Amino acid sequence: MGFFKASSLSKECDKAAQILKSFIDKGKIPHEAIVNAQGLAIFTGFRAGMYLAGAGGSGVVVARLPNGTWSPPSAFSVRSGSFGLVYGVDVYDCVCVLNTQEAVNAYTKSEVNMGGAVSLAAGPLSIPTNVKDVKPVWVYTKSKGFYGGLTVDGTVISERADANEAFYGGKVSSEQILRGEVRNQEDVKKWPLGATKLTETLKLAEGKKADDNVLQGISNEPTPGDFKE
Repeated sequence: MGFFKASSLSKECDKAAQILKSFIDKGKIPHEAIVNAQGLAIFTGFRAGMYLAGAGGSGVVVARLPNGTWSPPSAFSVRSGSFGLVYGVDVYDCVCVLNTQEAVNAYTKSEVNMGGAVSLAAGPLSIPTNVKDVKPVWVYTKSKGFYGGLTVDGTVISERADANEAFYGGKVSSEQILRGEVRNQEDVKKWPLGATKLTETLKLAEGKKADDNVLQGISNEPTPGDFKE
């Protein structure tokens, strides 16, 4: 699977399902974090550099709708570049748990700088009881490689309008998608069929009953960020 090459939204959804399931299977994200989340951004990226650091990748974001269900997925790309005493190569999987509506709204823009629009914090393995300890975005990562100065701060998330348009059969904004305002176009039936693996994995992540037949169809191959434990 081309984890680093931006692909169709349907393939991005399958990739996101595989990544999210790998986090859940390894117990790296508590169910409560997903249950209480206002949104999730899931992606794989890579970083490489010697003094001048760069990164790239792609993924999808979904938002919690007023009725408690998840919105359709919206595709985005990942890039960054910064100066600093950093070196090495690293590949990583990332799940950003969006805990506030403000954090979700950041993904409705055509481009947003992670850590700039909303603050980030490492995702906890147990949910804080004090609401003041709940940060706008919890970042859960798995990485494989060697990279000095490892961080996702400064990563730029850009809407992939072309992938969204191809998937939904017409021009649609990430804001419309994340508000649940997308409707099937006359000649396109990709939603929700094209995201079945992701929607069932979201149920699994929340501790709900999911379709085992669909879950069994998700690849068990290691994702790029998996490492030997």
